[in-house]
Amino acid sequence: MGAAGGGGWMGFGLPWGLLWLALSVALLFAAAYLLADRLGDSGAREAADPMTTLERRYARGEIDDEAFEERRIRLSERDRL
Repeated sequence: MGAAGGGGWMGFGLPWGLLWLALSVALLFAAAYLLADRLGDSGAREAADPMTTLERRYARGEIDDEAFEERRIRLSERDRL
């Protein structure tokens, strides 16, 4: 009687439990991948566009008006070449 009752649990519960565990792990990995991908893209865009970086630094108050204008002119001259 013990083997027949235990067989039902092992035959049905274990595969479904493993399936849910695998799905949970897959969802966690997918979320981590998407988050890392999103964070990586924003950093790449900022590094790829120096004018955006300059504007953000000015907006945060890291550089003053004079430094901003000097660097903006230098960047626009570089873009013309």
